[in-house]
Amino acid sequence: MQRFIAIHLLNDHSGSPLVFRQSLETLSQKGNTIHLFTATPEGQGFLSDMPGMTYHELPYRWYPNKIMTLFYFLWSQLFLFWKLSFFLKRSDTVYINTLLPFGAALAAYWRGCTSIYHLHETSIKPALLKNTLSRVASFTASKFIFVSEYLSKQYAFTEHKTCVIYNALPVDFERRAKANQRLKQSPFTVLMLCSLKKYKGIEVFVESARRLPHIQFELVLNASQAAIDQWATNQNIPSNCQLFATQSDTHAFYHRAHLVLNLSLPDQWVETFGMTILEAMTYGLPVIVPPVGGVRELVEDGKEGFWVDARQPAQIAQAIELLRLDQALYQAMSEQALQKSPEVRTDAVDRAKALVGNISYPPPETIRRLSNLLAMHLPVD
Repeated sequence: MQRFIAIHLLNDHSGSPLVFRQSLETLSQKGNTIHLFTATPEGQGFLSDMPGMTYHELPYRWYPNKIMTLFYFLWSQLFLFWKLSFFLKRSDTVYINTLLPFGAALAAYWRGCTSIYHLHETSIKPALLKNTLSRVASFTASKFIFVSEYLSKQYAFTEHKTCVIYNALPVDFERRAKANQRLKQSPFTVLMLCSLKKYKGIEVFVESARRLPHIQFELVLNASQAAIDQWATNQNIPSNCQLFATQSDTHAFYHRAHLVLNLSLPDQWVETFGMTILEAMTYGLPVIVPPVGGVRELVEDGKEGFWVDARQPAQIAQAIELLRLDQALYQAMSEQALQKSPEVRTDAVDRAKALVGNISYPPPETIRRLSNLLAMHLPVD
């Protein structure tokens, strides 16, 4: 068995740590030794309380003040480089989630370790930071795993180092979704789950609720209740729009919902996959998503839902109302969403199997175990 050094900057309830957890749980189940370096300032996240993990806390915090966040980011990377320079063994595999932990990449390169990046994002700002992180990754990484074709085309990494493996949901999520696919009750409910960031379209969501007072809106934000209350004071939240703080279990929300939105503003944030969209489709829910990015690989316009630019709030409201009123269209999209979810899994499995047969370094076994697909218990040859 092997020793894996896993790195993720901020342990919260967003999509990338959820995917990362699937990989790490499977690695641990196979008897590998896992050391996880991460920061959990809020006390809990998707990477918390995993059996078989040895945790190492990173000195990172996110602040609304960008200067403070930058300070803690740079300090955490210096800490990582210093710590790992002494901690790593040449036989270790360093598994880095997102581009951000460049200190770990430099330490792995210095110690001659295999390093694998799992990339989920492209909208890193400012551009200078993104370019710097990309250059570090380019000369340090042994392999890159991208979560969508779209994302893989946003970087100029050496082609033989890259592969695309779609995210997959945990088996337990799919099981619970299947058990809860019952007829929806009134009122018609629209759901969105995202970070408390303007570029995620949260203000557009609130505006949609104002335009459609006869429809129920639920917004689940990856933030504390105090942070949400502070943001809401200036938003004039209508009575038909409910706000919820971070949730470790979102099944009740999907069970109530009729429709799920992703309203990321295309000029500020491009979605590279969209885990909440895949979760919604597993529940048989139609979706409304941006017309750009990797999310289009999950949703075909007019089939599982609609592509609508969140900068056009009138079109958002029109699409919601259409799905509420046209039951035949709603049912057709619901059935297509249910069919698409297992297709994503099958495609991901095929990609992983092809990857195992085609690459030579790092070892195919390592890539296979690191892929999030192993959460579905793919057999190890």
